[in-house]
Amino acid sequence: MDEKIERLQTHLSLIRTCAGWSSTQLGEKLGVTRQMISNLENGRNKMTAMQYHAIRHVLAEEIERSGDAEDTQMLKDVILVLVDEPGSFTVEQRKQVLSDANLLAPSIVSGKTTRKNASHTWGAVLAGAAIAVAVGAAASLLGKRK
Repeated sequence: MDEKIERLQTHLSLIRTCAGWSSTQLGEKLGVTRQMISNLENGRNKMTAMQYHAIRHVLAEEIERSGDAEDTQMLKDVILVLVDEPGSFTVEQRKQVLSDANLLAPSIVSGKTTRKNASHTWGAVLAGAAIAVAVGAAASLLGKRK
């Protein structure tokens, strides 16, 4: 569990932007200040298990609330590859996901695109890559475990 907490903290800024949230918006969803989110993202505070669970809860709620799998596909894939199942992917695949998400996610928060459009572009990028097969396989395995 400590490793997942550490991975979520390491990638919190990217995951937050994939969700389309500013640090203020995430803070509001969690009932904390923007400064607390900033401190977590910049490693000034170590994420606690309670914070981890609260963040995962608001992410899961957002994915469920969306009701549109395409709208949150990039968010789900980033969480899967970088937090939940990084061992299921090669270093190169994880780097590619990180690189592609870092290119697409800022445009969501800035309002230049929607989360759905970014996820659509994300899907097109992954479609030509071997990582799409790995993401699908890992997601399938996670689905069977539940």
